[in-house]
Amino acid sequence: MVKNIYEMLHQVCSQNKDRIFFVRQNETYADLLRRVKQRAVLLAKKFGIKRGDTVAILSGNTPEFIKSYFAITSQGARVLMLDTGLNKSEHLNMMRRTNCKLALAQREYFVDGGPKMYDIESMDDTDAREFVAAPAVPDDIAMLSFTSGSTGNPKVVGLTHGNIISLGNGALFYSPVIHPGYTFYGFLPLYHIYGVVINIIAPLVLRGKLLLQPVLNPREFMADFKKYRPEVIPAVPRIWETFYKKIIATAKEKHVYTLMRVVISMRHVLRAIGLGAIVNKVVKPVHDLFGGNTRVLVSAGATLKPTIRKFFERLGFVVGDCYGLTETTGPANFNFAFRMPDGSMHYAGPLPGNEIEIHNPDKHGIGEIWVRGNLVMPGYVDNDDANAAAFENGWFKTGDLGKLDRRGRLVVKGRKKQVIVLDSGKNVYPDELEDLYMQNKDILAAAVFEYVINGKTVPFAVFQVSPGTTMARVITMVKASNLKIAPYKWVRHFAITEDELPQTSARKIKHFAVKELLDAGNFSRGAA
Repeated sequence: MVKNIYEMLHQVCSQNKDRIFFVRQNETYADLLRRVKQRAVLLAKKFGIKRGDTVAILSGNTPEFIKSYFAITSQGARVLMLDTGLNKSEHLNMMRRTNCKLALAQREYFVDGGPKMYDIESMDDTDAREFVAAPAVPDDIAMLSFTSGSTGNPKVVGLTHGNIISLGNGALFYSPVIHPGYTFYGFLPLYHIYGVVINIIAPLVLRGKLLLQPVLNPREFMADFKKYRPEVIPAVPRIWETFYKKIIATAKEKHVYTLMRVVISMRHVLRAIGLGAIVNKVVKPVHDLFGGNTRVLVSAGATLKPTIRKFFERLGFVVGDCYGLTETTGPANFNFAFRMPDGSMHYAGPLPGNEIEIHNPDKHGIGEIWVRGNLVMPGYVDNDDANAAAFENGWFKTGDLGKLDRRGRLVVKGRKKQVIVLDSGKNVYPDELEDLYMQNKDILAAAVFEYVINGKTVPFAVFQVSPGTTMARVITMVKASNLKIAPYKWVRHFAITEDELPQTSARKIKHFAVKELLDAGNFSRGAA
C-alpha cells in the first residue's frame, strides 16, 4: 500500500520510465524521478530540510515547480503554495504564519525579510544516489494553501499525503476517457489546487504527458494547440465562456450559426441515418481551433454555466465540469459524461471514497453542498473556531448552494452568503442571472449581487462590456434577457464598464470588490 506522495511518484515513474512526461523539454518519467531525487538531496544536505518543516514554492509554471513539489514532500516537509499574483508583503506574512524555513522561488519573486530564498531554476549538481525518502505517513500534512481571504482573514488549508494519494487513486476512475499518452495542457497556475489536480497529479497517475505553458497569452495557447495538438485542455470557466462567444460570433459572421445549431442538435439522428459526415463538417472548425486532436475539456476553479457545458458536449467533446475547493483537494464532484467499459453511461459523481449531499434542500431541491470522504482536509491549521464552523458529523460544509439534476449532476447556484433574499422572501441566485446575461455576446463578464435601491432590496448587476458598447445597447440586451425568467428575478438596475472586473487567481469574480468599486462611483449606471 502506498503510504506517501513519494511512494506514489516512485511507483508510477518506475513503471513508465521511458514514457515522455514533460513534452516541451522532452523529459521522461525517469528524468522526472532523477531530478526529484537530486533536488531532495539538495534540500536535505544544503538546507537541512526534514520532516515537518515548511518550504515555500513561489514560481510560475515550470518543470522545476513540479520537481520541487515532489522533492519537498519526499522529505516529509510541507509545501507552502504561494500565489505569484500577491504582493511581497502578503508572501512574507504567509511565510511567517507557517514558520517557513526556505522558499524556492524564481528570482523575480525574491523577497527580503523572510526565510532564505533559493533560485528554483538552479541546476542541481547533487548525486541522486544519496537520496533518502522520509518515512511520511498518510496523516502527515503535505501541502499548505491559504484561502482567498476575501473576508480579510485567510485560513490555512492543510492537505495530507493521504488526501493527495486519494486524489491520484480517484483520477484512475477516468481512465476510460483519458488514456495513457494523452497530452495535458498546462497553463493553469500550479500553486492553485486546480493546477495541482489537473497538471501535476492527474497526468502522472494516468500516465500522460504534460505541456507546460508559463505565459498567459492567448496567442501562445493557439500556437501550442496547433503545434502539439493536446488531447486534454483544462481551463477556468471564464476561458470556456470566451471560446464559446468566439465560436458563436465567428459562425454568425459566416452566416452558418443557424445551420450549426440545427446540425449539432440533430447530431445523433444524422449519424444514425448515415449522415455523420455533415456533423463532422460542421464541428471540424471548432475542433481545429484546439489543434484537431482534443478529446477532453476540463473546467474548474469556478462554476461552469450548464449552457456552456452542453454546447461543447454537443460539439463532440467530453466535458469534465469539476466542483471543488482547496479544502476538498479539488474535485468534490465531477459532471463528466462518458461511456464506461461495460457500455453504461457515467454522468456525474464524486471520486471514489467520497460523498456529496445537498443538505436541508428547499422545495426546489436547493440546499448547502456538504462533502465527506478521503479528499476532505483534516481541518484548517491551528484554527479550532473555523473547524467547528466548517464540520458537522464528519461532513464538510462548503458554504455553496446547489442541487442535483435527474442525472445526478451538480448544479451550483452560488455562495450561501451571496443569495439575494428579496423583500418578498423569495430567493434569487446570482449564478443563474450571470449565466443568463452572459449569453449576450457584448457582455464579457457579469457580477450580480444584493443591493438596496430606494429602500428596496433588488438584484443589481455590473457588466463588463465589449469596447464601444453603448448604454442603450445594454438596456436592450438586459430587457430581452429578462423576458426569459420570472419577473421577480429581473435585473432592472445595473452598471457597465469596459475594464476587467476584479478576479481571484482562479478567475472568479470578486463580488465584494465589484460592489466597492460601484459604491466608489467607478462604473456608469443604467436602468432597464
